[in-house]
Amino acid sequence: MERVIRLISEVGGIKIVPPDVRINEAGFSSVRVLDLLLTLEQEFDVRIPDEDFIAAGTPRRIAELIERLREKQEA
Repeated sequence: MERVIRLISEVGGIKIVPPDVRINEAGFSSVRVLDLLLTLEQEFDVRIPDEDFIAAGTPRRIAELIERLREKQEA
Protein backbone atom coordinates (compact mmCIF):
# COMPACT_ATOMS: atom_id res chain seq x y z
CA MET A 1 0.00 0.00 0.00
CA GLU A 2 2.89 2.37 0.67
CA ARG A 3 3.94 2.26 -2.98
CA VAL A 4 0.38 3.04 -4.09
CA ILE A 5 0.17 5.97 -1.68
CA ARG A 6 3.54 7.29 -2.88
CA LEU A 7 2.39 7.16 -6.51
CA ILE A 8 -0.92 8.81 -5.66
CA SER A 9 0.97 11.61 -3.90
CA GLU A 10 3.36 12.06 -6.82
CA VAL A 11 0.71 12.07 -9.55
CA GLY A 12 -1.63 14.30 -7.56
CA GLY A 13 1.04 16.64 -6.25
CA ILE A 14 -0.32 16.00 -2.75
CA LYS A 15 1.97 15.60 0.25
CA ILE A 16 -0.21 13.32 2.37
CA VAL A 17 -2.94 11.04 1.10
CA PRO A 18 -4.66 9.15 3.94
CA PRO A 19 -5.29 5.49 3.07
CA ASP A 20 -9.05 5.70 3.51
CA VAL A 21 -9.83 9.01 1.80
CA ARG A 22 -11.35 8.80 -1.67
CA ILE A 23 -8.90 10.17 -4.21
CA ASN A 24 -11.50 12.46 -5.75
CA GLU A 25 -11.97 14.02 -2.29
CA ALA A 26 -8.20 14.51 -2.07
CA GLY A 27 -8.35 16.98 -4.95
CA PHE A 28 -7.89 14.80 -8.04
CA SER A 29 -9.48 16.03 -11.24
CA SER A 30 -10.76 13.50 -13.77
CA VAL A 31 -7.60 14.04 -15.84
CA ARG A 32 -5.39 13.35 -12.80
CA VAL A 33 -7.41 10.22 -12.04
CA LEU A 34 -6.71 8.97 -15.56
CA ASP A 35 -3.01 9.79 -15.16
CA LEU A 36 -3.01 7.89 -11.87
CA LEU A 37 -4.71 4.86 -13.39
CA LEU A 38 -2.18 4.71 -16.22
CA THR A 39 0.73 5.20 -13.82
CA LEU A 40 -0.47 2.41 -11.53
CA GLU A 41 -1.00 0.04 -14.45
CA GLN A 42 2.51 0.70 -15.69
CA GLU A 43 4.15 0.54 -12.26
CA PHE A 44 2.47 -2.73 -11.25
CA ASP A 45 2.21 -4.27 -14.73
CA VAL A 46 -1.54 -4.92 -14.48
CA ARG A 47 -4.63 -3.90 -16.40
CA ILE A 48 -7.05 -2.24 -13.97
CA PRO A 49 -10.64 -2.12 -15.22
CA ASP A 50 -11.91 1.47 -15.06
CA GLU A 51 -15.07 0.54 -13.17
CA ASP A 52 -13.11 -1.42 -10.54
CA PHE A 53 -10.65 1.44 -10.10
CA ILE A 54 -13.44 3.97 -9.62
CA ALA A 55 -15.30 1.67 -7.23
CA ALA A 56 -12.15 1.13 -5.15
CA GLY A 57 -11.65 4.87 -4.74
CA THR A 58 -9.26 4.96 -1.76
CA PRO A 59 -5.54 4.20 -1.64
CA ARG A 60 -6.15 1.21 0.61
CA ARG A 61 -8.80 -0.32 -1.63
CA ILE A 62 -6.83 0.48 -4.80
CA ALA A 63 -3.80 -1.33 -3.31
CA GLU A 64 -6.00 -4.33 -2.46
CA LEU A 65 -7.44 -4.33 -5.99
CA ILE A 66 -3.95 -4.27 -7.52
CA GLU A 67 -2.87 -7.13 -5.25
CA ARG A 68 -5.88 -9.24 -6.32
CA LEU A 69 -5.26 -8.49 -10.00
CA ARG A 70 -1.58 -9.41 -9.73
CA GLU A 71 -2.40 -12.68 -7.95
CA LYS A 72 -4.98 -13.50 -10.62
CA GLN A 73 -2.46 -12.68 -13.35
CA GLU A 74 0.17 -14.95 -11.79
CA ALA A 75 -2.22 -17.89 -11.41
